[in-house]
Amino acid sequence: MRGKVFGLAAAACLPPVMILAVITDGFQRSLLTLSDLIFPVAVLITTYAFVWIRFVTVPVEQFIKTIKRAIDGDYRARFSCSDGNFAMKELSADFNRLMSCVESQTEELTKSRRLQCQLYENEKVYRSALEITCERVLEADLTHNRIIYGNAAYKQTFPFLHTAMFDEMVRLLAEKTVYGEDAEKFYGTFSRNSLLDFFRKAGSSEVMLEYRQKTADGRLRWLSATVVLLKSGENSGLKIIGYVKDIDERKKRDLELLRQSQKDGLTGLYNKTETQSLAEAYLTGEGAGRRHAVVMMDIDNFKRINDTFGHTRGDQALVKVSQVIQEAFRSTDIAGRVGGDEFLVLMKDVEAESALLEKLKTVQRLFQKIRLDGETSPVSGSIGVALYPDDGKTYETLYQKADEALYRSKRNGKNRFSLYGKP
Repeated sequence: MRGKVFGLAAAACLPPVMILAVITDGFQRSLLTLSDLIFPVAVLITTYAFVWIRFVTVPVEQFIKTIKRAIDGDYRARFSCSDGNFAMKELSADFNRLMSCVESQTEELTKSRRLQCQLYENEKVYRSALEITCERVLEADLTHNRIIYGNAAYKQTFPFLHTAMFDEMVRLLAEKTVYGEDAEKFYGTFSRNSLLDFFRKAGSSEVMLEYRQKTADGRLRWLSATVVLLKSGENSGLKIIGYVKDIDERKKRDLELLRQSQKDGLTGLYNKTETQSLAEAYLTGEGAGRRHAVVMMDIDNFKRINDTFGHTRGDQALVKVSQVIQEAFRSTDIAGRVGGDEFLVLMKDVEAESALLEKLKTVQRLFQKIRLDGETSPVSGSIGVALYPDDGKTYETLYQKADEALYRSKRNGKNRFSLYGKP
């Protein structure tokens, strides 16, 4: 652009030099007198002055005024030059293109600032709403591992928190306040690196975890912690807001409903569906490759008990048998009622057959202690056993073979146990 301005000046200065040259040449040739030259020179000078003012001075002044408007902040200022020479017109076009770019960038910056202000206001409203409904609210800059807001409230609740580093706070909370079984998952979910990976890879902008917190009096309380991605930018980094809600009553109610749906209403053992689900999960997961036993039991002559003494007495027999099972087997074993008077136990980690036989004898002795109201004779039971992985590797196969062993005990006189494939 500067080169074009100099070109314009050169073009404006060139005509008078050429004119003087012509005049001098003419004077020398025709030996005109000085009086003869006055009028033509005056005409030429006047013409030149008019041309200079019209095509140079006025456009330049207008151009300078337009530049001043732009400097003062009028980014819509434009310069139109219809009377100037070619260089001035080209300069005008370049200037207008430049101002169009400036105006466009300014509008984008203005929109960006308005959006940032709106986001900031929205965040304040969001945070205020959360503070009304939640126990604690925290804002943090993940990129710089820095807590922005909420640190004071956390320190008041947990005096051991003497840090403004987000990841250090999460680690201390996991170690000192979260129940042991949930602590690793808590830190694995909300650590800085975990959140950075989650928000960069996942399609969701929110992550939530339910966990148990240790209270000062040693109780456990269910809480839910949620972290939401607020904004992401090259300069601002990843900004999050996290909040904690007390869900203790709801969670305990839900767990009780779940427990009831998993348990047999009469005996308190797992129902048939849950027994199968838990056994299959264990055999294909944690227990795969080790040795286990599927033990099936039923009450001998149970139909006679119902027909003779009524269903109330039959229910009593079922309850007492379930108590025997819970007493005889470990709490880690999977025990359920899988039929009317049929019970199944997945006895985990049977290292030696002798230990299994001793357990079955214990169950028989406990059966002998069962007495129904008004009865002196004991309730007896028959037992069938299938071994994993010897007799099968799936729950369905083991169930079928344990059932076959059970009915062998029935055929051989009842009140006894049988192992599948063994006399």
